[in-house]
Amino acid sequence: LAGCASEKRKEAALAHMGDEVPPDFLTGPASTALAGFDGFSADVLVTSPSVPDGPAAAGQLIERQGRLIFQPLSTARVKKGKIVRGGMFFIWDSAARHGFVVSEALQGFAPISAPSQVTNVAPENKEPLSEQVNGHSCHRIETRVALSDGSTVKLTEWRADDLNRFPVRVRTESGGRQITVDFSGVRLDLPAPELFVPQEGFTRYDSASALISELIIRESTLRTGPTGETIQSKPANLREPGLGH
Repeated sequence: LAGCASEKRKEAALAHMGDEVPPDFLTGPASTALAGFDGFSADVLVTSPSVPDGPAAAGQLIERQGRLIFQPLSTARVKKGKIVRGGMFFIWDSAARHGFVVSEALQGFAPISAPSQVTNVAPENKEPLSEQVNGHSCHRIETRVALSDGSTVKLTEWRADDLNRFPVRVRTESGGRQITVDFSGVRLDLPAPELFVPQEGFTRYDSASALISELIIRESTLRTGPTGETIQSKPANLREPGLGH
């Protein structure tokens, strides 16, 4: 055995209730700042004073003509505008204000929608301010976004001069709550259109809660078996995750 070595494979994290809920920056007013590009991919870090011990969310985001995919860092990664390892991810249409949560392990998807609709966007600062943000020379744009539930959100964008005015930082403030989204590794490219629809053959669930409940039950059965005995094999109807080419 001397001279032999092996790498212990890390066990995939189990699903939990709440994993099916898309982050606020994706379904809220912040997404309006990301819809004016032909296509891009970027790393995302979301922070908020209400989550002092670490990031509120992190992952990869890709966009094609107003449609977005966010893949949480804990479940998968995106490389060069393609999903290369699967898990739970979100597809979002900024214009239609609805989308899907997709589970590759379950081979299923469910509809999601925005809690409120954007009804008006009004500029606040007349002259954009020049600032350095995330290593880029930016112009800061401030707008006031009105929502269908009667609330308003202050939306601030730091648009990079060297990235075709891409917002390398977006911040929303409303009701004393602040969320900051920082982007890095930005690539202005056009992802494949087939990424932005659930994969053919995936099962549609009536709701996101129904999908996550089924996934939790399925994972529990995988780990313990129907009689409680730990097993290693998996049902034939579960495939290795992988979406795109």
